[in-house]
Amino acid sequence: MNNIHTAAMPAPALKRMRASKLNLLLFLTGVTVVAILPLILPNKFYLRLTNEIMIYGLLAMSLDLLLGYTGLLSFMHNAYLGIGAYATGILLIHVFPESLWLAIIGGVLITVLISAPVGWVQVRTGGLAFALLTVAFGMMFYTVGWKWYSLTGGDDGLMGVPQPDITFFGIKIVSSGDSFGIYYFTLIIVLGLFLLTWRVVHSPLGAVLEAIRENEQRAAFIGINVRLYKLIGWMMACGLAGVAGSIYILYRGYTGPGVMSAFAGAGVLMMVLLGGMGSLWGPFLGAAVFIFMQDYISTMTEHWEFFVGLVVILLVLFMPGGLAGFYGIMTKPRGE
Repeated sequence: MNNIHTAAMPAPALKRMRASKLNLLLFLTGVTVVAILPLILPNKFYLRLTNEIMIYGLLAMSLDLLLGYTGLLSFMHNAYLGIGAYATGILLIHVFPESLWLAIIGGVLITVLISAPVGWVQVRTGGLAFALLTVAFGMMFYTVGWKWYSLTGGDDGLMGVPQPDITFFGIKIVSSGDSFGIYYFTLIIVLGLFLLTWRVVHSPLGAVLEAIRENEQRAAFIGINVRLYKLIGWMMACGLAGVAGSIYILYRGYTGPGVMSAFAGAGVLMMVLLGGMGSLWGPFLGAAVFIFMQDYISTMTEHWEFFVGLVVILLVLFMPGGLAGFYGIMTKPRGE
């Protein structure tokens, strides 16, 4: 019966169904490859590099939720990774030295609470004004991290962060200081948040965010509270960035104001452009390409920023939809 039903389907619908199955297969294959990498990687350097790619992939995905689905451009979205990292680290040092989960939850909540009044101000603007405000607030947060020595460590960074055990219902799983343990912890958190975000963007809320991106005036005309939903999208994106920051400080055991710099913010934006906006999984590919290029080219020349920038320019010019856009063209049914 299934074969008869499939044969009766129109060709475009049949190709879309096959594309969906291919997407699922590629997703499961990708997760499986990342899960077995620690067993086949030659040394811990590549293990830590992959861990960093997952963290920055989560940060880039949070920016994609903001830019690709809501149409809001943030030049310094990395500032909220920095806030999450600092908040989690400070809580681990001074409040919850042995409670990893409370420190992470607290760090993410602090990030969301800080982002709320910032977003309230920003969503009253749009376009270039919104983007410029993200730079202004980002530089303010960077300056606080740089100058507040007694709390953040200033330009020396926040050091001496405890590495408590990762527990589940009181049962110790592994220490957060263990390279393999933090790798799989990162993988589980990132995978769970990816699936949750995917569900959100394919819900009525996601449809509203996309409507605002496509035509803000028309969305307001049909009764959508544009400012409210833009604020919701903003806080969701900052919350995801805060989780990335919490994992970042556990993985590094240290954080500094450099993660909140304008240069780092440009790097995250490049990851989204490389991977492709509006895809969620594309930014992970973009993060992998960008971080690998940065690491590889920097071993060849101290002017690696020039060559990374050149590669990004060429990719944006010849693949404006990014890697995800190129894949979409290859799997798109004819006639659409």
